[in-house]
Amino acid sequence: MRVFLAASATLAAVSAQAAEWQTYSNDRYGFTVEVPPGFVMQRAPDNGDGGTFLGRNGDRIFVFGTFLVDLFFDDEARNRIVQAKKLGWDISYSRIEPDWASYSGTKGDRILYVRGNWLCKDAAAFVHLEYRSRDRKAYDAIVKRMIASLKPVGCPE
Repeated sequence: MRVFLAASATLAAVSAQAAEWQTYSNDRYGFTVEVPPGFVMQRAPDNGDGGTFLGRNGDRIFVFGTFLVDLFFDDEARNRIVQAKKLGWDISYSRIEPDWASYSGTKGDRILYVRGNWLCKDAAAFVHLEYRSRDRKAYDAIVKRMIASLKPVGCPE
């Protein structure tokens, strides 16, 4: 029985890795990002800011853009960290650079990871993941792929 369960778990992991990632494109802010298999897009806001993707186990991915009105990108990132703290997240890591920022933390048994990239046209794109802390190892690869895939579209070279 143990061999069967181990083989089933291995097959499930291989199937999940082989499943197709979906590309989310945002024309309003000009960016794309890949979203992992198993996440379903909820109704997008009418203003075209972004979208929410829900996983079967309650995990959430928010993908959105914002215009940098009267702010530099690094100020926007700092403001988002302050807001996360106000919402009860214990932010344990943050790094802010002129064109990208990342921060992460915990609240209870949940992990928050956010990555933001400055885009051309005075806009920024953010990927915000919330997931169970027991799934941290599995999410390490997801976060890495999503960060690598978060790209501006239509910017002058």
